[in-house]
Amino acid sequence: MKDELSINIYLDETDTPFSRYYSPDDVHLSSDLEDFLLSKLHSGKRKDIEISFFGQNDFDEKSLKTATFNTFSNLLEEEEYTYARNVKKTIVLFVIGIIVGVIYLKLSSNHAYIGGVLSIVCWVFIWSGTEVYFFENQQIKQTIRKCKNILNANVRKK
Repeated sequence: MKDELSINIYLDETDTPFSRYYSPDDVHLSSDLEDFLLSKLHSGKRKDIEISFFGQNDFDEKSLKTATFNTFSNLLEEEEYTYARNVKKTIVLFVIGIIVGVIYLKLSSNHAYIGGVLSIVCWVFIWSGTEVYFFENQQIKQTIRKCKNILNANVRKK
C-alpha cells in the first residue's frame, strides 16, 4: 500500500503564494507557504504527494510548479550542505576529543590536576560531536526527506 498525501492550499483573491523578493523569472513560494507545506509532512516518509492550489486568482499552474521546485530545491541544497558540514564538524570534534584523551592518559599519573581538566575537556569534545551527529543531523535529514518528497509531488491548480 502506498502512502498518499493530499495537501490543499486555498488562496483568496488577495493572497499571493509567491515571495516578493525574487524576480518573476526566478519565482519562489512565500516563506509562510513553505513552512505550511513542510509542516504537513509529519514524518517525511510519504511517497505520493499531491499539492492542490484552490482559489479565485489568476496564477497559472506552471508558475506554481516552478515556484515550488525553486523553493524546495534551494532548501534541499542548503540542508545537504549543512548536513555535510556537520559531518565534518563531528569528525573534527571526535578527533580533538581523542587527542585530548590521549594527552590526559599520559599526564594523569604525573599531573593529576591537569589530567582532571583534560578529562573533562576530552568528554566535552566527544559529547559535542555526538550531539551534532545524532541530534542536529536527524532534524536536517528529516527536512531533506521532506524536500525530496515535495520536489516529487504533483502540483496542480484547480
